[in-house]
Amino acid sequence: QITTKELGTVMRSLGQNPSESELQDMINEVDADN
Repeated sequence: QITTKELGTVMRSLGQNPSESELQDMINEVDADN
C-alpha cells in the first residue's frame, strides 16, 4: 500500500506538484483496481 507521502515524492521527482487531495484520488483509483 503506497502512502500519499510516497506517491508525492515520486510525482515531484517527475516534475509534478500534486496536491494532497489529488494524491489521495490517485491512490483511491489504484486501490479500486485491486
